Amino acid sequence: MSTLNKREQRLNLITTHLKQNNVLSVRELSDISGVSTMTIRRDLEELHKRDVVKFIHGGAFYNGIRDDLADDPPGYLLSEQKMLNRSEKMRIARKAVDLLEPRETCMIDTGTTLFYLAREIPDDLPVTAICWSLNIISELIKKPQCTLISLGGVYHHETQMFESMQGMDLIKNTRASKAFISAGGVHPQLGVTCPFHYETETKRVAINSSMSKVLLVDSSKFGKVCTSHLAEVSDFDMLITDSGISDDYRRSVEDAGVELVVV
Repeated sequence: MSTLNKREQRLNLITTHLKQNNVLSVRELSDISGVSTMTIRRDLEELHKRDVVKFIHGGAFYNGIRDDLADDPPGYLLSEQKMLNRSEKMRIARKAVDLLEPRETCMIDTGTTLFYLAREIPDDLPVTAICWSLNIISELIKKPQCTLISLGGVYHHETQMFESMQGMDLIKNTRASKAFISAGGVHPQLGVTCPFHYETETKRVAINSSMSKVLLVDSSKFGKVCTSHLAEVSDFDMLITDSGISDDYRRSVEDAGVELVVV
C-alpha cells in the first residue's frame, strides 16, 4: 500500500473522530492514529488547508460549526472552549452525574462542562432530561434509558443553543428536581454572568422551575465578569468546581450559603 493511501486513510480516521467528538487534542489524535504528534500536526495542517478542521492551541476541531459570525465575543467559540481546562471540566461533570437519581427529571444547560455531563450519564440510568443545546441533545439521544425533552427555536452557532419563547414556556410549565447550569464568570460582588444576553432568560427560567440549582464552573471562571448578568451566587444551592479555586473565592461561595464541592 502506498504512503499516500496510508496517509489518506489516517486523514479519514482523524476526520471521523473529530466529527464524533467535535474537538480533540494533538496527543489524543496521536494515540488514536498510532503516529507521532509531529505527524498529526502535519496531517492537521493538510486538513486545515482542505477546510475540514480548524487548528486551535494543542488540538483541532471539526469545521462543521461556523466561527465567522460578526457578533461572537472575541475568543469565544464552544468548540474552542472544550480545549480549555478540559480535565477539570470532565471531573466537574462526573461529580455532577453522581448527583443524578434514577427516574428523576433534570434541566441541562448549555456549555462545554454540560456536554461532558451529558456524555458521562450512564447508559442504564433512567432519567428525564430537558435541554436546549444541540451538542448535548446529540449526546443524550445515545442514552437508551434517557427520556429527552428538547427545545427548538432560533439556533445560535457560537453556543449551539436553541432559543425561543415557546421553549421557555415549556420550561416554565415543567418541574425538575435538579437544574445543572453553566456560566462564563463568577464574581462575589457582580454575580454569575454569561457571554451572551440571549442565554440568560432560558437559564433563569430553568433555575426557577427546579428544586435544586447546581452551578458547574471550572476555577478559571472565578473573578471573571461577562456582559450579561444571570443570577447571584446565593441563588444556587450547590457550586461544583475544581481544586484551582482560591481560598478567597472558596470563602465567598460559602459565605453566600452555597454548598461548595471541589473536585
